Amino acid sequence: MRIRMGLLQVLVVVGMTVAPLTAAVSATSATSTVASSPESSSGAADASANAPNDGAELRFMDRPVVTFRGTLGGATPEVRAARAQAVLDSLPGSTFDLPVDVLHASLGGVSGVAFRVRDRILFALTTDDLAPGDPRPLDVVVTEVQKNLQTAFAARREQLHWPTILRGIALSALGAVVLTIFVIAIGRTRTRLETRLQTAFEKRVLQRTARTFDWTGSAVHLVHQVVQIGAVCLALAFAYLYLIFVLMQFPASQPLAGRLSDFLWTLVDRFGIGVAGAIPGILTVIVIFLLTRALQSLVNNVFDAVQSGRLAIPGMHPETAGATRRVVSVVVWGLALTFAYPYMPGAQSDVFKGLSVLLGLMVTLGSSGIVNQLMSGMVVIYSRSLKKGDLVSIGDATGVVIGVDALSVKLRNLAQEELTIPNAVVVASTVRNFTAQGRGHGVAISTTLTIGYDTPWRQVHAMLIEAATQTPQVAAVPAPYVLQRALSDFYVEYEVFATLRDPSTRFAAISALHENIQDVFNRYGVQIMSPHFEEQPHSPLTIRPEHWYPVPARAPADAGGVPSASAPSPTPQELGAGHDS
Repeated sequence: MRIRMGLLQVLVVVGMTVAPLTAAVSATSATSTVASSPESSSGAADASANAPNDGAELRFMDRPVVTFRGTLGGATPEVRAARAQAVLDSLPGSTFDLPVDVLHASLGGVSGVAFRVRDRILFALTTDDLAPGDPRPLDVVVTEVQKNLQTAFAARREQLHWPTILRGIALSALGAVVLTIFVIAIGRTRTRLETRLQTAFEKRVLQRTARTFDWTGSAVHLVHQVVQIGAVCLALAFAYLYLIFVLMQFPASQPLAGRLSDFLWTLVDRFGIGVAGAIPGILTVIVIFLLTRALQSLVNNVFDAVQSGRLAIPGMHPETAGATRRVVSVVVWGLALTFAYPYMPGAQSDVFKGLSVLLGLMVTLGSSGIVNQLMSGMVVIYSRSLKKGDLVSIGDATGVVIGVDALSVKLRNLAQEELTIPNAVVVASTVRNFTAQGRGHGVAISTTLTIGYDTPWRQVHAMLIEAATQTPQVAAVPAPYVLQRALSDFYVEYEVFATLRDPSTRFAAISALHENIQDVFNRYGVQIMSPHFEEQPHSPLTIRPEHWYPVPARAPADAGGVPSASAPSPTPQELGAGHDS
């Protein structure tokens, strides 16, 4: 690469030296141009008045020389710049050691100056070429243009000087060696830094957080990518500096090196000013964050005390303390974000504003259902109609509450199925909380059956109460009672009510009550009139106690019959406390 760059510089110099010389503007043509007619000069003055102010810039050896803005002899600024460029490119190497002379002349009443080297006219400059609003006289501008030409000629002279080229090639080769050493050092440092960061990350972070999930692979990959990106950026920065260094070694490319250096320092200056300007805002954001954390800690302590019963605040209940804490936390952090937003770095940029508008539009269009569920969740929580661990009935679903979230309520029914009910459905349904009823005056269960008119109602009442008292889950106080719900055409409809000791045994209690009712009615020979019948049977349709345990049923040891092995009974967690037949 270094050899090719050196050869390229040599070829450029040789090409510039042996380039074909174009026809130079003679002194006669220059004199005729200076002595042009008043009509042409007046037309040039009118055209120059309408010419654009930016003009056409003449550059030599990539260095600015002069900017043409007026029209001279019918030639536009662009044509004048092209002609002057051709003249400068056609100058032989010996002319660059000569001084640049100026020739003052008057062009139809317009002052002008012609620049020449020996007998060669380079270009002419008039008062129309002055920048609009430039207070300097023409002589000052001429002196500046003359210095620019001398500087460009000196650069061309140095570029044709072989020691300068050889010195530039040698320094470029030396810079390439230094760049290679830096790149190798960056590669080795990257490997060591990656190993140390990985070790420190595993000791201080992964051992504390990777107890339930092993994310070592992801962490190692993240460290590798960060270190790799940093090493590549550092290597590119050294390569950029090496490019500037190489371009500075050759006079022809020194202006380009200056522009690259100015671009780099402009970036550094802009970055430094941006960082310095963002420091007060960052400090303000940090202070707001610390104050918000302190306030959040105070809020958590207060609501934890309310939830545990150690603190009583009017209007706040332990059941709603958790939800209220979440609401207050969202409000506190929302206000903190609102206060800190103007001080965040880049908050006033168009990109940040556009992203904020996009996120706001997405939330507005897609959050109607979520907002409905959230508001319904607030109603569910603050109505205190249910809480975790309650046995409830919501619509057709009955089970134990295992979670009350912001968007839904989760139940576990008797079949150990997990039911998720949206909060909007909970609000729109009737919620029966059996556990809450039991905390006050006990949970009542009831069952309905129909008995014929041929059985005295007092006997039916006594048998139903006896069946209820034999149910293990039923409390003795208050005592069970019976109501006659209807006198139908063929039977009387009775309903027995009983109170449970534990609301969680509701399903097991109802099953045990049904079993005991059948046993008691069979024992006393009273027929249960279900299903409907068309005529009265000759004898009651009952089952005598000796026929209660046909095969494969097994009688318990205390049933009065032959002892036998009892079948496995349900666990208390599934059906509540066991009962005897």
